[in-house]
Amino acid sequence: MNHRTNTASSQSNPPEDQKKPMSNPKPEKVNLFDLADTGYAKPSLEIVKLGSDETALIPFTSDTEAVVLHYCQETEIAGYAVCNGSGCMLCRVGRKQDERLLLPVYLPTSESIGILPLSRSLRPYALLPQLLNVLKVKKPMVMFVRREGGKYLVSTVDLKPDAEGGELAMKQFLSDYEANNHDLASLFPQYSNEQLTGVEEISRMLALKEGSRNADHQGT
Repeated sequence: MNHRTNTASSQSNPPEDQKKPMSNPKPEKVNLFDLADTGYAKPSLEIVKLGSDETALIPFTSDTEAVVLHYCQETEIAGYAVCNGSGCMLCRVGRKQDERLLLPVYLPTSESIGILPLSRSLRPYALLPQLLNVLKVKKPMVMFVRREGGKYLVSTVDLKPDAEGGELAMKQFLSDYEANNHDLASLFPQYSNEQLTGVEEISRMLALKEGSRNADHQGT
């Protein structure tokens, strides 16, 4: 009798390690200011795209970064891509190299820093000479820029003393840039030669050009 009772009792009582409730991992505490200090919360830079509508910008430095680009109209890319340098697939298929000077500017409407791509052209209505005229004034000015075809139409106004001129954002950017925390060229996509050969139109063009080269060598 006692034996049966003990057996039932031992079957109904689970081992000690199964009696303990499952404990969830302790939640990680994250301080927002600590997150900002690590750089994860910093706003990402964006390319300034100029069109038929006016864009307001404030230039605050004459230092730029030069980057060599190729324009690709294929749907897989549909825009500019960074040149891969020696052996670049886009160079091999005859895509024109376009150098751009990447200039940091302050965008007062969004209160952020943007990167403005500039060509080296000094022709009339080019953007670079008009921007240089503003920088030479050496006082805060707002540029209103719009593009009509190959022309950049620019007007300027003095920044009012009580207006938000982005001094803190500019100072923070320059500090981060000096510490190599910004890679301006990385704002444009860069594809490996292997990735580029996966684009059908580029692959076909390469086959045509490389084939014609082989034919030329065989004929000489």
